[in-house]
Amino acid sequence: MTKQKLIQLIHIAKSQLGLDDETYRAALYGIAGKSSCKQMSIKQLNQVLEHFKKSGFKSVIKRRLSPKSDPKQLGEVNKVRAIWIAMHKQGFVRDGSETALDAYVNRMLNRNKVGKNISFHTHFLTQHQAVQVLESLKQWHKRELKKQHRGIHG
Repeated sequence: MTKQKLIQLIHIAKSQLGLDDETYRAALYGIAGKSSCKQMSIKQLNQVLEHFKKSGFKSVIKRRLSPKSDPKQLGEVNKVRAIWIAMHKQGFVRDGSETALDAYVNRMLNRNKVGKNISFHTHFLTQHQAVQVLESLKQWHKRELKKQHRGIHG
């Protein structure tokens, strides 16, 4: 791994572990004897990264991101994804990943099916299912926009 990539991961670890600058620099100094990553060798950077991993840093985030849209795919599925991503960017949805969208789709489509929890993936919805999810998502989005509007002008 390159020095730049190691430094990048260490900075991500700093953020993920919630370290303030003083604590971060003290940790660097305690592990490698230097208070800046740029002054460290690759070996020292690896030692710092390993320490942060033992402290709880997860260098791999297991989230599925939206797959590339297939031109033959249903327009409704693409609209569902577009609204989901827009709602995430607007702060209405905490997690904008495909995994989170699938969880929403599962809750929505299994809502009225007592005891028959079927696992749905957004990518494989039928047109009927996609329309159901799209309409639900549009209504949720409208409600959030109205709340936000009332908050600004209320």
